[in-house]
Amino acid sequence: MNTISLQKVSDNTLCSTSPYEQLFDHVAAHLQAQGGTLKTVERTQGRIEAAWKYGFNPFGMRITVNFASQGDGTIQLTLNGSFVDAIDTFGAAKKKARAITDELLKPIDIAAWPIKEGATVSPPPSAAPTPPQAPLNGANAVAHRGKRKGLTAVLAFLGGGIGLHKFYTGNWGWGLIYLALCTTGLPLILSVIEFIRVLCLTQEEFDRRYNYRPISAFSWVW
Repeated sequence: MNTISLQKVSDNTLCSTSPYEQLFDHVAAHLQAQGGTLKTVERTQGRIEAAWKYGFNPFGMRITVNFASQGDGTIQLTLNGSFVDAIDTFGAAKKKARAITDELLKPIDIAAWPIKEGATVSPPPSAAPTPPQAPLNGANAVAHRGKRKGLTAVLAFLGGGIGLHKFYTGNWGWGLIYLALCTTGLPLILSVIEFIRVLCLTQEEFDRRYNYRPISAFSWVW
């Protein structure tokens, strides 16, 4: 049984001063013990993603855990729940993320839950890995917001004319403007441009713009 020290910061955020390797394996074990299938295991990038089946949803539920060093020996864990290319309309994925957050506070036998084959595992580094530094946008850095690049692009392409992608990313003020002007055709033109723009962003660039900065109703993200 491993002894990992974790403290709850918020409903979806934990912090720890335990060694990163042990902490990473602790989280991976808990995700599997809760019935999740590991889809992505990236030690050097500080990211684990696990999937659960959910009712008749053909895409399934995903819980993503992001690790980030705070620079003072503390590691922050942020959990986000979502559906693959679907909107968490009733908050089920967010509720699952909160439940997993509470489970991570409990001890677990790591040896009983090795990382199963099938997950996309990053190659082991030559030296002991450390979690990445928290991506900062000056004093405006925030915990990972859980927005997905693929879903943002799909919403911009299929529903951009009425501002669906704006509502999804948190810019609901612009979403209302798009909706009010939908009959003019201007939001449709803008959303096609935004669709191409999102596709051209790397995952790191997307996270910096949409996941690691505070988003307000009328902020314009480009």
